[in-house]
Amino acid sequence: MSTFARWRAVIGAVLAFGVTVAHADSITFDQAVARAARRPSVAIAGTDVEAARGEADGARRPIYNPEVGVAAGPRFGGGKTLLEVQVSLAQTIELGGKGQARRDAAAARVTAAEAELARAVYDARVEVWRTFQRALVARTRVEGTRETEALATQLVAASSDRQALGAGTQLQINLANLEVARARHERVDAENAYETALAELGTSIGAGPGERLEPSGELPVLPEATTDEAAMVARALAERPDLAVARAEVAAARADVRLADALSRPDLTASLSYGYEQDLDTDFHAVLGGLSISLPVRNRNQGARAAARARSHRAELEQGRRMTEAEREMRTAVRTYVRARDAVLGFDREINARLHDNLELARQSFEAGKIDYFEFTVVRRELVSNQLAYLDAVNEAIDAWTAIQRAAGKEGAR
Repeated sequence: MSTFARWRAVIGAVLAFGVTVAHADSITFDQAVARAARRPSVAIAGTDVEAARGEADGARRPIYNPEVGVAAGPRFGGGKTLLEVQVSLAQTIELGGKGQARRDAAAARVTAAEAELARAVYDARVEVWRTFQRALVARTRVEGTRETEALATQLVAASSDRQALGAGTQLQINLANLEVARARHERVDAENAYETALAELGTSIGAGPGERLEPSGELPVLPEATTDEAAMVARALAERPDLAVARAEVAAARADVRLADALSRPDLTASLSYGYEQDLDTDFHAVLGGLSISLPVRNRNQGARAAARARSHRAELEQGRRMTEAEREMRTAVRTYVRARDAVLGFDREINARLHDNLELARQSFEAGKIDYFEFTVVRRELVSNQLAYLDAVNEAIDAWTAIQRAAGKEGAR
């Protein structure tokens, strides 16, 4: 077996052992999306919807229950002790539109909670797309750096063989050893980055702390860029869940204003009572109907009304701020993505995809003496550097496309 063959076998065994990590299961994008729909942030938003619906159910019911009163006791007079009994039934009736305002506010909060849930589900899908694709990029980077390290180690063996044949120098061997150290450092950095990417993917789908999931698939094909900013802005303003939340919060705040105003008006209490009075000669029975109304003279709910109007104004300002930010985010995201996609298209995807073949061709040319060591080193570094730059550009485009999807707030992340 030649020195080169021995080195290649040894390196293959070392790399296979050195990169052994905890057991990992593969996961497809569709599986990741399905799991993300059940992640904690989505579940929490779901409980908020349940709570809002419960409060809405309560708002549909009367605020006051009927009141039953019973009174009984002795009546003294004329040296006699007699019995007197009174039974009453009263019901307070809300006036001034209080019930409707309370129902409107509760319904608006249900709408807001449902919009928050929709945003949580959508954010989960978009975040999964981003972390899934970035993990694929990180995996490709690891594969490239492992290949580079193996080639650098093979180059040491090849340089030693050439020196033995009188065609190489000790300087070349020394430089080749330095390249091995550089390649090993790049491989370790890439593996660490891959572990970080897998952790982010796990977080985005709500995976357990002990799970290690690796993405299944190829690098993404970036969607066509759009330059129709006006259409994208209109879509965002109409469909973004956070803007739906803002609109619902404005509706709820306005309903609170109506409720605060209504609470300044009096409520009516209707009552019916029956009285029994015992007497020496005859018993007396009395049936009385009554109405009572409060007199809001000193307290007309001034503080709550002022606070409700302030909160309503705040909700309107917040809605305007969110709409302005939504338009700015969309315009910036579209322009950024167009540039990022153009940067990716500037690379030759085929050359980067065939990194192994191109490195092998360079190695064969070096061993055949068609190129010297320094030419080979330049070619190797250019090929590797080009792939790393390409993967960086893909990551930037992934982030830019994610920004578009978040700014749009509507399904479309693929």
